[in-house]
Amino acid sequence: MPIILAVLAIVLAYLVGSIPIGVLAGRLIGVEVRTVGSGRTGATNVYRAAGPLGLGLTSLGDIVKGILAVWTARALMSYALTVGAGPFLPPWIEALAGIGVVAGHNWSMFLGFKGGAGTATTLGALAAMNTYVGIAMGVVGLAAILISRTASIGSITIALAQGAAMVISAAVGATPWACVLFGIVSGAFTICALMPNIKRILSGQERQLNAHW
Repeated sequence: MPIILAVLAIVLAYLVGSIPIGVLAGRLIGVEVRTVGSGRTGATNVYRAAGPLGLGLTSLGDIVKGILAVWTARALMSYALTVGAGPFLPPWIEALAGIGVVAGHNWSMFLGFKGGAGTATTLGALAAMNTYVGIAMGVVGLAAILISRTASIGSITIALAQGAAMVISAAVGATPWACVLFGIVSGAFTICALMPNIKRILSGQERQLNAHW
Protein backbone atom coordinates (compact mmCIF):
# COMPACT_ATOMS: atom_id res chain seq x y z
CA MET A 1 0.00 0.00 0.00
CA PRO A 2 2.69 2.64 0.83
CA ILE A 3 4.43 2.03 -2.50
CA ILE A 4 1.13 2.31 -4.38
CA LEU A 5 0.43 5.62 -2.63
CA ALA A 6 3.94 6.84 -3.47
CA VAL A 7 3.51 6.01 -7.15
CA LEU A 8 0.06 7.62 -7.12
CA ALA A 9 1.52 10.82 -5.67
CA ILE A 10 4.13 11.07 -8.43
CA VAL A 11 1.68 10.23 -11.24
CA LEU A 12 -0.85 12.77 -9.95
CA ALA A 13 1.91 15.38 -9.77
CA TYR A 14 2.80 14.81 -13.41
CA LEU A 15 -0.86 15.01 -14.44
CA VAL A 16 -1.36 18.24 -12.50
CA GLY A 17 1.79 19.67 -14.05
CA SER A 18 0.54 18.72 -17.51
CA ILE A 19 -2.52 20.96 -17.22
CA PRO A 20 -1.67 23.69 -19.78
CA ILE A 21 -2.62 26.76 -17.76
CA GLY A 22 -0.99 29.12 -20.26
CA VAL A 23 -2.92 27.67 -23.18
CA LEU A 24 -6.18 27.80 -21.23
CA ALA A 25 -5.53 31.38 -20.12
CA GLY A 26 -4.75 32.40 -23.68
CA ARG A 27 -7.91 30.80 -25.03
CA LEU A 28 -9.95 32.50 -22.32
CA ILE A 29 -8.62 35.81 -23.62
CA GLY A 30 -8.97 34.72 -27.25
CA VAL A 31 -5.34 33.95 -28.20
CA GLU A 32 -3.49 30.74 -29.10
CA VAL A 33 -0.22 31.28 -27.22
CA ARG A 34 1.60 28.47 -29.02
CA THR A 35 1.56 30.48 -32.24
CA VAL A 36 3.32 33.47 -30.68
CA GLY A 37 6.99 34.06 -29.84
CA SER A 38 8.77 30.96 -28.57
CA GLY A 39 5.58 28.90 -28.66
CA ARG A 40 6.08 27.90 -25.03
CA THR A 41 3.18 27.90 -22.60
CA GLY A 42 4.86 29.61 -19.67
CA ALA A 43 4.05 33.04 -18.26
CA THR A 44 6.60 34.98 -20.34
CA ASN A 45 5.30 33.83 -23.69
CA VAL A 46 1.69 34.15 -22.53
CA TYR A 47 2.51 37.76 -21.67
CA ARG A 48 3.68 38.28 -25.24
CA ALA A 49 0.48 36.75 -26.58
CA ALA A 50 -2.19 37.82 -24.09
CA GLY A 51 -0.78 40.73 -22.07
CA PRO A 52 -0.82 41.33 -18.29
CA LEU A 53 -4.07 39.42 -17.67
CA GLY A 54 -2.65 36.33 -19.36
CA LEU A 55 0.58 36.75 -17.41
CA GLY A 56 -1.27 36.98 -14.10
CA LEU A 57 -3.56 34.02 -14.73
CA THR A 58 -0.73 31.82 -15.99
CA SER A 59 1.70 32.71 -13.21
CA LEU A 60 -0.90 32.09 -10.51
CA GLY A 61 -2.10 28.85 -12.07
CA ASP A 62 1.40 27.48 -12.58
CA ILE A 63 2.44 28.35 -9.02
CA VAL A 64 -0.67 26.64 -7.67
CA LYS A 65 0.19 23.51 -9.69
CA GLY A 66 3.52 23.24 -7.87
CA ILE A 67 1.96 23.80 -4.46
CA LEU A 68 -0.88 21.37 -5.09
CA ALA A 69 1.42 18.57 -6.27
CA VAL A 70 3.61 18.74 -3.15
CA TRP A 71 0.66 19.11 -0.78
CA THR A 72 -1.10 16.13 -2.37
CA ALA A 73 2.04 14.01 -2.04
CA ARG A 74 2.37 15.12 1.60
CA ALA A 75 -1.23 14.15 2.35
CA LEU A 76 -0.87 10.75 0.70
CA MET A 77 2.39 10.09 2.51
CA SER A 78 0.86 11.11 5.84
CA TYR A 79 -1.71 8.40 5.26
CA ALA A 80 1.01 5.99 4.14
CA LEU A 81 2.71 6.40 7.52
CA THR A 82 -0.45 5.06 9.16
CA VAL A 83 -0.36 1.88 7.06
CA GLY A 84 3.27 0.99 7.50
CA ALA A 85 5.51 3.30 5.45
CA GLY A 86 8.94 4.08 6.85
CA PRO A 87 9.58 7.70 7.90
CA PHE A 88 12.27 8.03 5.21
CA LEU A 89 9.72 7.68 2.41
CA PRO A 90 7.58 10.88 2.64
CA PRO A 91 10.37 13.45 2.04
CA TRP A 92 11.62 11.59 -1.02
CA ILE A 93 8.13 11.27 -2.47
CA GLU A 94 7.50 14.98 -1.95
CA ALA A 95 10.73 15.72 -3.82
CA LEU A 96 9.81 13.32 -6.63
CA ALA A 97 6.31 14.81 -6.82
CA GLY A 98 7.91 18.23 -7.20
CA ILE A 99 10.06 16.90 -10.02
CA GLY A 100 6.99 15.26 -11.53
CA VAL A 101 4.90 18.43 -11.58
CA VAL A 102 7.68 20.44 -13.25
CA ALA A 103 8.23 17.62 -15.76
CA GLY A 104 4.51 17.69 -16.51
CA HIS A 105 4.61 21.43 -17.08
CA ASN A 106 7.64 21.27 -19.37
CA TRP A 107 6.59 18.11 -21.21
CA SER A 108 2.80 18.07 -20.99
CA MET A 109 1.04 14.93 -22.17
CA PHE A 110 -1.79 17.19 -23.34
CA LEU A 111 0.48 19.22 -25.62
CA GLY A 112 2.49 16.52 -27.38
CA PHE A 113 5.07 16.57 -24.58
CA LYS A 114 5.83 20.25 -25.01
CA GLY A 115 5.29 23.09 -22.55
CA GLY A 116 7.15 25.84 -20.72
CA ALA A 117 10.36 26.22 -18.76
CA GLY A 118 8.84 25.40 -15.37
CA THR A 119 9.93 28.44 -13.37
CA ALA A 120 6.59 29.39 -11.81
CA THR A 121 5.70 25.76 -11.11
CA THR A 122 9.10 25.29 -9.50
CA LEU A 123 8.53 28.33 -7.30
CA GLY A 124 5.20 26.87 -6.19
CA ALA A 125 6.80 23.54 -5.29
CA LEU A 126 9.67 25.28 -3.48
CA ALA A 127 7.18 27.35 -1.49
CA ALA A 128 5.28 24.19 -0.53
CA MET A 129 8.54 22.62 0.70
CA ASN A 130 9.80 25.77 2.40
CA THR A 131 7.89 29.03 2.12
CA TYR A 132 10.95 31.18 2.78
CA VAL A 133 12.99 29.50 0.05
CA GLY A 134 10.15 29.91 -2.43
CA ILE A 135 9.79 33.61 -1.63
CA ALA A 136 13.55 34.16 -1.68
CA MET A 137 13.91 32.56 -5.11
CA GLY A 138 11.02 34.65 -6.40
CA VAL A 139 12.72 37.82 -5.18
CA VAL A 140 16.07 36.75 -6.66
CA GLY A 141 14.44 36.03 -10.02
CA LEU A 142 12.54 39.32 -10.04
CA ALA A 143 15.69 41.24 -9.20
CA ALA A 144 17.53 39.54 -12.06
CA ILE A 145 14.72 40.48 -14.46
CA LEU A 146 14.66 44.12 -13.32
CA ILE A 147 18.44 44.45 -13.62
CA SER A 148 18.80 42.66 -16.96
CA ARG A 149 15.42 43.56 -18.46
CA THR A 150 15.37 39.96 -19.71
CA ALA A 151 12.79 37.45 -18.50
CA SER A 152 14.86 34.38 -19.32
CA ILE A 153 17.74 35.62 -17.17
CA GLY A 154 15.36 35.70 -14.22
CA SER A 155 14.42 32.06 -14.81
CA ILE A 156 18.04 31.02 -15.33
CA THR A 157 19.08 32.79 -12.13
CA ILE A 158 16.43 30.95 -10.14
CA ALA A 159 17.39 27.64 -11.74
CA LEU A 160 21.05 28.10 -10.82
CA ALA A 161 20.38 29.36 -7.29
CA GLN A 162 17.65 27.02 -6.10
CA GLY A 163 19.85 23.97 -5.58
CA ALA A 164 22.20 25.91 -3.31
CA ALA A 165 19.23 27.45 -1.52
CA MET A 166 17.83 24.01 -0.76
CA VAL A 167 21.22 22.77 0.46
CA ILE A 168 21.38 25.68 2.90
CA SER A 169 17.79 25.08 3.98
CA ALA A 170 18.50 21.38 4.58
CA ALA A 171 21.77 22.14 6.39
CA VAL A 172 19.96 24.31 8.95
CA GLY A 173 17.23 21.70 9.37
CA ALA A 174 14.47 23.71 7.69
CA THR A 175 13.77 21.11 4.98
CA PRO A 176 14.63 17.42 4.49
CA TRP A 177 17.76 16.66 2.50
CA ALA A 178 15.57 14.88 -0.06
CA CYS A 179 14.30 18.31 -1.18
CA VAL A 180 17.80 19.12 -2.45
CA LEU A 181 17.16 16.57 -5.19
CA PHE A 182 14.15 18.59 -6.32
CA GLY A 183 16.15 21.82 -6.33
CA ILE A 184 18.88 20.37 -8.52
CA VAL A 185 16.73 18.36 -10.95
CA SER A 186 14.02 20.97 -11.51
CA GLY A 187 16.72 23.58 -12.05
CA ALA A 188 18.27 21.34 -14.68
CA PHE A 189 14.85 21.02 -16.35
CA THR A 190 14.61 24.80 -16.62
CA ILE A 191 18.13 25.17 -18.00
CA CYS A 192 17.39 22.46 -20.56
CA ALA A 193 14.19 24.21 -21.67
CA LEU A 194 15.97 27.56 -21.93
CA MET A 195 18.99 26.43 -23.95
CA PRO A 196 17.80 28.38 -27.03
CA ASN A 197 17.48 31.48 -24.83
CA ILE A 198 20.95 30.93 -23.40
CA LYS A 199 22.39 30.79 -26.90
CA ARG A 200 20.65 34.06 -27.77
CA ILE A 201 21.89 35.68 -24.56
CA LEU A 202 25.46 34.71 -25.38
CA SER A 203 25.08 36.10 -28.90
CA GLY A 204 23.41 39.29 -27.68
CA GLN A 205 20.15 38.50 -29.49
CA GLU A 206 17.82 37.68 -26.59
CA ARG A 207 14.67 39.80 -26.48
CA GLN A 208 14.46 42.26 -23.59
CA LEU A 209 11.42 43.56 -21.81
CA ASN A 210 10.19 46.89 -23.10
CA ALA A 211 7.14 49.09 -23.14
CA HIS A 212 5.78 47.41 -26.27
CA TRP A 213 6.08 43.81 -25.03
